[in-house]
Amino acid sequence: LSNRPCVTHNLSLSSSGEEYVQVESDGKTSWSVEMMEHALESLVMNALMTVHVVEHSKGKTVKETAMATAKAFGKALYFCAAVDPRRAGKTASSKGTLSV
Repeated sequence: LSNRPCVTHNLSLSSSGEEYVQVESDGKTSWSVEMMEHALESLVMNALMTVHVVEHSKGKTVKETAMATAKAFGKALYFCAAVDPRRAGKTASSKGTLSV
């Protein structure tokens, strides 16, 4: 939440040869692998965030990698925007503010 939009990653989403990832157990709902990167970039640019995603270990499938990325990103966003009671009710910011 820096007001300087940038996203970098080393995710191996396109190297597996899979084009679509099944996201629902019904087998009918699928998501293009390219959409993971596009969705992340769109969110970062519109929310004015600086995000660095590091893939420490490759998932067994592209779906596993995409799901782990989404969950980790959500958890990180929750913690960076949460009010920290140890900081007297202020957000955790090196500049002291998250305002625009």
